[in-house]
Amino acid sequence: MKYATFAIFLILCLTGITFAETIEQKDLNQVQIGTILEDPETYVGQNVTIHGTISSQCGSGCWFIISDDTGDLYVTLRANNFVIPPAMGKKATVIGQVSMKGDVYVTGSQVIIGDTTYP
Repeated sequence: MKYATFAIFLILCLTGITFAETIEQKDLNQVQIGTILEDPETYVGQNVTIHGTISSQCGSGCWFIISDDTGDLYVTLRANNFVIPPAMGKKATVIGQVSMKGDVYVTGSQVIIGDTTYP
């Protein structure tokens, strides 16, 4: 019984550490959309975290437009093979890499809407 209690305690501690590290990583490269749009060359190839509202979305959930007070940015999820459910008007956090092929966009590697993280 003593070993089972220790094992559960150890698992909880390790899970807590992992969760804390994930939160810190998400906040590392937080940037406003307008900052990216003003100087996209600085951000191309970098991973960023963007907070905003989903203002437009494709029907299948493979891309959307995220907006904050500073601008709007296209986010594609197709390259990472996941989609999000209908979420227009909802607050979201996007973690992804900035790219520019004509226009600036982000390839999302993770999207957080409410308490749900995709993928």
